[in-house]
Amino acid sequence: MKEVLLNSYPSFLNVFVLSFTMYVLGSMHLTDGHTSCSRTSGLMKSIQYQLKLVEEGNGRCDCSHRYNRKQIGFLVGLKTTLQNRPKGSVVIYDKVITNDGNGYNPSTGIFTASVEGLYSFSWTTTTQANKYFYTYLAVNGNMIARNHAGLDTVNLSASQTVVVHLNNHDKVNIKVDDNAVGQLIYNNGWSTFSGFMI
Repeated sequence: MKEVLLNSYPSFLNVFVLSFTMYVLGSMHLTDGHTSCSRTSGLMKSIQYQLKLVEEGNGRCDCSHRYNRKQIGFLVGLKTTLQNRPKGSVVIYDKVITNDGNGYNPSTGIFTASVEGLYSFSWTTTTQANKYFYTYLAVNGNMIARNHAGLDTVNLSASQTVVVHLNNHDKVNIKVDDNAVGQLIYNNGWSTFSGFMI
């Protein structure tokens, strides 16, 4: 039944548009023959053009160009709490929740862009009371933004979001601050790293 309705959609649309046109034309009052005829002629040409587009598209809009773009996005966390991570080391988020496009490598902690474009990245670091875990997001080894979690009398969480333009094969990761050992970062969904192409 659904297929029959879809196949009859262009015919139904044609009938509807033509009926509406005839109604509009029939309700027009001719006050000045030439002006009214030229207006009617322009309306008819417009309707004919729109009907031609509907017929060529078999009654459907071709919006595929909006959805053909490769989807790229990931969300990762930690399987275990990390402690005493060396200065400048990569934080390896080894629990993959989402990895559309397979850009994130859970063995290395590095996201590699497969398509040039604008990307958004976020990460959250949660640490234990009286501990700290300072991090930064790096693109091709260069620090872009920092995240400061710790040295408080309660467990502390800090988040950061960046928007960067990446070229094909650019690499993005989260690193422990170059000047401080990463004392403790919690797992169980408390500390995550995510990114996607905008």
